[in-house]
Amino acid sequence: MTSHDEVREALEVSGVALPHDYDDDTSLIRSGLLDSMALFKLALWVEERVTPGLDLAAFDLAAEWDTPRLLRAFIARHGTARG
Repeated sequence: MTSHDEVREALEVSGVALPHDYDDDTSLIRSGLLDSMALFKLALWVEERVTPGLDLAAFDLAAEWDTPRLLRAFIARHGTARG
């Protein structure tokens, strides 16, 4: 399972300046914390962790990925088939 720290690292690598009170319920998308480039990089990171061929455009990312908790749940639901 993807950990809280892995999500945090992915966000930081994507260039996101996380707030000092960042936690599992921090809004990432609806708050505007992620710009389009950070969201693109995050999508690539998620794509590496889910079942191959999963169409990420078929989801409401603002709802499914808005918090680290929701993002980890999405990854857990859609598998980690890529070894």
